[in-house]
Amino acid sequence: MPKVKRKRPAKRRATSKHSETIFTRIGDAVSRYAVAMIAGVTVVMALGAAALVSGGYVGLAGERAGAVMQNATVATGLDIRRVTAIGFDKTTDTDILGAIGPVVGASIAHFDIHAARARVERLGWVRTAAVTRLWPNTVHVSVREREPAAVWQLSGDLHLIDQTGAIISEIDVYEYSNLPLIVGAGAPDSVSDVLKALRSEPDLWGEATALVRIGERRWNLRLKSGADIKFPEDDVDGAVKTLARLQAAYGLLDRPLEYVDLRDPSRLVYRELEGDASGAAEKTIQ
Repeated sequence: MPKVKRKRPAKRRATSKHSETIFTRIGDAVSRYAVAMIAGVTVVMALGAAALVSGGYVGLAGERAGAVMQNATVATGLDIRRVTAIGFDKTTDTDILGAIGPVVGASIAHFDIHAARARVERLGWVRTAAVTRLWPNTVHVSVREREPAAVWQLSGDLHLIDQTGAIISEIDVYEYSNLPLIVGAGAPDSVSDVLKALRSEPDLWGEATALVRIGERRWNLRLKSGADIKFPEDDVDGAVKTLARLQAAYGLLDRPLEYVDLRDPSRLVYRELEGDASGAAEKTIQ
């Protein structure tokens, strides 16, 4: 059998230092040209982007992309199909739906719950609200309503307000006649403290018929008996507590009074009606 000659492996050609230098330089040159080309493209893209922004095209593209995404979301079944609400009594469902907006059929993923909550809280009866997404297709509104505390009269118009002085709604003369009347310009902005103090003393609150703002500085309380309680500019809460203690101890407000003056914290002055008002005299409690 003839012998098979094995081919000897070809000898590797030696690479000269000169060749290595040439290829290294070519590689460096290619790298430099690549970097220059990338930089040039970047500059062109930046200039193009600036032109698009200045022309408003980026905004249009963004809006179109947003519309495409919303349509895609709706196509997958994540569209708003109902709105539910809880916690409202005086607020109408029409008011709530109007504040939420025409959202049925829109993408639930793109529904702005924060903006919707702000709109709901602008409704007069609403004190606080929460708006949430109930996936896959429901928007839910939870409402906490204001509690009426008084009626504010200004230029013949009557407005229902809560304990903080927030205006709830305009009302007719025969509505909420059981609540005290607030009289005076700017009264709602400063009535919160005196209302809070009076409502903490049920016996006094039950006798109140009106709160009159005096000189935009302090309050007078008109009682059902016709007597006026003159509160100080500061520390109305302390004055109310003092009056409540005197009522509990001496039945001060059960007397036929013309007024009780609490403006001086060191002493209480009151005047009783004794038949002819001209014969009445001031009395002091230190």
